[in-house]
Amino acid sequence: MKEMITDTHMFGLLLTISAYTLGHHLHNRWPYPIFTPLIFSVILIISVLVVFDIDYETFLIGGDFIDMLITPATVSLAIVLEKNVRYLKKYYPSILLGIGVGAIAHTLVVTLFMVLFKFDQLIFASFFSKSITTAIAVSISESLGGIEALTLALVIVTGTLGAVIGPILFKLTNITDPIAQGVALGSGAHAMGTSKAIELGDVHGAMSGLSIILTGIAYVMLAPLTQFLEMLFIYQ
Repeated sequence: MKEMITDTHMFGLLLTISAYTLGHHLHNRWPYPIFTPLIFSVILIISVLVVFDIDYETFLIGGDFIDMLITPATVSLAIVLEKNVRYLKKYYPSILLGIGVGAIAHTLVVTLFMVLFKFDQLIFASFFSKSITTAIAVSISESLGGIEALTLALVIVTGTLGAVIGPILFKLTNITDPIAQGVALGSGAHAMGTSKAIELGDVHGAMSGLSIILTGIAYVMLAPLTQFLEMLFIYQ
């Protein structure tokens, strides 16, 4: 009976949609990090697969339909950019400088960890794109030869921590400007940070959504530099 249900294209697809939808409703009622739809759906799907002893390959029969949407999801980010371009025109020096410096600092920190903990090329490539939205992170990780599953896990952890810790850091550092807060959440915690930014205010949300796109572009531009860093520190 289990095989009849799971060995179909609909099983993985329906399980994914149901888990995400349930997480969305729970998060609307109880806005705790554990109920963030992406986090909750991952935990629920893994639990179902483990409890009912279902192979991951079986889940992917239908789950691959969701995976195919990553490319159009990347393209659709242009809509967010177009809707918020007025903020970019007005505050572009601060926005571009903040995102640019943040992306470069992130690259240097990952390189430092690579040297200290002797990461190999696969781990380095997987870590590099952890602070950008999933659609772009997966593409960059694949192009650099990283491990897609590890990159996805790191993206989720980074987004969750950023969304939870971000507002606390704003209070500790007395950062009250909505533009600065939005840029920080969007560039550091991607979609999850943007969800938190929307809760803080409309300007926060708009700036965070814009920052997701610009941060992704910055990392795409920095990606070739990582190959030089790999040659410098890994292959020396």
